[in-house]
Amino acid sequence: MMPKLNLTHDYYTGEYPSLLWEMTICQSLGDGHGTFAKALEKPAAYGALVAGFLLAETSLSSDCRRVIEIGGGYGTLMAALLTILQPQQIDMIDISPALLQKQQERLSQLPISFHCSDLFKWLPTLKQESVDLLIINEIIGDFPTITGLTKAALAEALKPPPAAPDSSLNPATLNDNDLLREAGRLIKTYNLNLDDLPETFNLNYGTLLFIERLAETGIKRTFITEHGCDTYLPYPFSLFPAIQPPTDRNPRQIKLKDHDEYNIRFDYLEQVAKKLSFKVKRFHLMDLLKVRFDDEINYLLSSQKPVSEEQEIFLEFYEHVAEYQGIILEQ
Repeated sequence: MMPKLNLTHDYYTGEYPSLLWEMTICQSLGDGHGTFAKALEKPAAYGALVAGFLLAETSLSSDCRRVIEIGGGYGTLMAALLTILQPQQIDMIDISPALLQKQQERLSQLPISFHCSDLFKWLPTLKQESVDLLIINEIIGDFPTITGLTKAALAEALKPPPAAPDSSLNPATLNDNDLLREAGRLIKTYNLNLDDLPETFNLNYGTLLFIERLAETGIKRTFITEHGCDTYLPYPFSLFPAIQPPTDRNPRQIKLKDHDEYNIRFDYLEQVAKKLSFKVKRFHLMDLLKVRFDDEINYLLSSQKPVSEEQEIFLEFYEHVAEYQGIILEQ
C-alpha cells in the first residue's frame, strides 16, 4: 500500500462549506451567553478568552500593530478578540471564498482586510513583514496529512541523505515518491521518534511544513489549537476516566461531511519548533477556558448521568474539549 495525501481543499473551496458538521469550541461558546459558556468559571466569548490568555502568557500588548487570522470560519473568534485587542492592522486569510464572505458580513464594521488565499502561498509574502500575532484556531487538522506510511517503506526512503526543504513546494502537488521523500526528510531532520507508532501510521505533514515556513517569516508569535492525539488532561479532570482522550499518538481520522481531517501529534510540532529556535508554550484548552470544577461538575463527570438538558450539554462539552490542546510559538 502506498501512502496517500488527505486534502480538504476541494471541500473548503466548494460552494457550500460548513462548520456545522463539527463541534468547534469557538462556535460552541459563540458570544459567551449560551449554555456551553455556563460550563466556564466566567462565561465569555472564545475570542475574548484567547485575547486575555495571550496578554497574560506572552508579551503581546493590547494595542499591537498587526494581527492575522488564518481560516477564520464565520468571524466569531475575531469579533470577540477585538473587544480586547486594538491592533492597528488586521488581516483575515481564508482559502474558502464562501467562508470569507461570511467573515466580511460578520466583521463589516471593522477595519479588516480580507484575502482569499492558500496559507502556503500567503506565508512567503510575510518574510519581510512584522506581524505581532498569527491565529490558527481549530484548523490545522485540515492541513495535508500523509496517511498509510509504513516504517518499512520509510526505512528505504531514509537511506539517502534527506534533501533540503524546498520553500516553493506546494504540499497539494506531491506524488507518491514525494510523499515518502518529504516524510523521510522531516523524520530525519527533526529526529522524530517512531517507536510508539504502529507499523502503518499517519503524519501531520502540512502542519510540520507550516512550522518550517513560519520560521522564515517575521511573525513574532503564533497561536495554534486543535484536537490532539497526545493530549493529557490537567488536574483534576485527569481523575475522570470517562473523559480521557485517546493518546495513541497516531493521528486519527475524523470523518466529517464530504471531507476528513486528522487530529494532531503536538509533541512533533513542539520538537520541530524548538529545533527551529522558537520559544514554545504548550497548554490544554481547559486551562485557557478555565472550565468549571465544582460539586455539580464533579458529580456529572463521575456518574455520567445528566439529570437535565443543560447537564447533557455540559457533559458533551467536557468530553469534546478534553481532546483539545494548543501551542504558542514565539520568535
